[in-house]
Amino acid sequence: MSAPLADLDTAVKVLREHPGATGVAALPAPDGRRVLAVVPDLATAPVDLRDHLWEALDPADRPDVLVAVDALPAGTTGLDLEGPGSHTFRAPSTPTEQDLAEIWAETLGRPRIAADDNFLDLGGDSMTAALLLDLTNERLDADLTLGDLLSAPSLAAIATLIDERR
Repeated sequence: MSAPLADLDTAVKVLREHPGATGVAALPAPDGRRVLAVVPDLATAPVDLRDHLWEALDPADRPDVLVAVDALPAGTTGLDLEGPGSHTFRAPSTPTEQDLAEIWAETLGRPRIAADDNFLDLGGDSMTAALLLDLTNERLDADLTLGDLLSAPSLAAIATLIDERR
């Protein structure tokens, strides 16, 4: 069971102090998860705000979901907690996910990669895709293609694809 929204006070404070966040609100989700909605400025990627929270906060102080929005909502009605702009941090759990996360972190220059992260959402482009594919195929003895990378919704999905092909 998630803690009450009051437990997100520290997270709200941390994000309000971040120069890339122009608005922050803690919201209850219909399913009981603790949601932090943030309005990032144009120069700040939502995943950078997520990483800032994960570095600054103890696990108990972190929201269940961080959602980037254009404007703070009055409630959670219509708030997409699973789509683009929604950031959770589910740590890579399988050996393939963990190995793949290390390759992605190295290639993308990110301090951490979540199992549900998407390559393109993390700033991946054609140059980094080529490097990532080379490293992944070499280190994990995989046979991934650019199409696999672009069509898979997450690191976890790509890890599953690798495991299925073994």
